[in-house]
Amino acid sequence: MSSIRATLALGVGLLLWSSPAMTQERFFPAVRSFELPEASPRVHGMVGRVISARRGDSRFGEEREAEAVLGENFPVVALRRGERPIVVGFGSQVYGRFSLADAKSSLISVDWLAGLNTTALLGRWALTLELYHESSHLGDEYGERFQISRLDWTREVLTGWVAYGLEQWRFTIGASYVFQDGLDLPKPAAAFAVDYRGRARPDGAASLQPVIGFYTEATSATSWRMSSSAKVGMALATPGRNRQVGMALIAHDGLSTQRQFFRQQSQYLGFEVRFDL
Repeated sequence: MSSIRATLALGVGLLLWSSPAMTQERFFPAVRSFELPEASPRVHGMVGRVISARRGDSRFGEEREAEAVLGENFPVVALRRGERPIVVGFGSQVYGRFSLADAKSSLISVDWLAGLNTTALLGRWALTLELYHESSHLGDEYGERFQISRLDWTREVLTGWVAYGLEQWRFTIGASYVFQDGLDLPKPAAAFAVDYRGRARPDGAASLQPVIGFYTEATSATSWRMSSSAKVGMALATPGRNRQVGMALIAHDGLSTQRQFFRQQSQYLGFEVRFDL
């Protein structure tokens, strides 16, 4: 709990750091918030997914499952304004996975994240440093049915992201280090992503844009085994705003995206509906 208190205290301190005359310009700036790569299993937004697990990571095995994601990242304080702003944001997410084949639609697991991030928007480049707390819990019905207990997946993670935009393309690399871990696993991890988004309308009106993404990651906790995700879909978006609605086909092959089963193999195809606030 000490890490959560420290994160909240830092957030309150940032909110108090400003003179009244500058409050309106500095707080909740109208800039693009930090977003994870398009095909990342971890997302910011309200997301519903229905998947067909070809290689199930839980003891339910091969089946149909659903995942509900609720969370967002908000720009809170502008440390520097102008054409190349530096912004501190706050984000939180919760991920719940459910069995659709089970008669009770059992909750399999729930993962929680909350943290602060600082992003510098430097033209084509975007640099982000993210500090977050992550916790994972086993579903009660699932644990009772298979007589297994929760892994102590409680972590504090520091992550750096470097993104480069070139017209409709965005290339992202990431590296992270776990400095507190309930399971005492190896610490580093790395990720790489490529995103493509279609051109926006020149008049600035909302438009339907094709979205394609590829994401791959590896962690020392699983001996650097690769896990990859892909996404192909459409998004209704307005340039200069964070709000959008998207639908996509998604796929994953590698290790489980549920932290309670992080060593298990997972392979699925699915459909995703996403609302960005």
